Amino acid sequence: MDRPNEKAYTYLFYCVLLDIRSASYPHGVKWWNPVSWVQARKDRAEINTLADLFHNLPDLLVNRPDDFDEAWFWMRLRERMPGKYEVYHRIFNEKLKES
Repeated sequence: MDRPNEKAYTYLFYCVLLDIRSASYPHGVKWWNPVSWVQARKDRAEINTLADLFHNLPDLLVNRPDDFDEAWFWMRLRERMPGKYEVYHRIFNEKLKES
């Protein structure tokens, strides 16, 4: 993997961590309001999916860059999180353009 791609993936991983941190804050969960439980459940599901999709990225970038299959990574992200795919793909491409 070339250096600009590596930098773009590193930046993307940083953005994902910020999203995880943001989604992990309790957003007004109230024990008496079942609607707030639903939102908390959605937030937790998003955190779990993001962690599942991105947890190997740092290891692959640093220790095994030849094993990283970019096409599979983006396809899997699109399948599991279509809305986030658009956001993350744009972030990645913008970072690549900076290089």
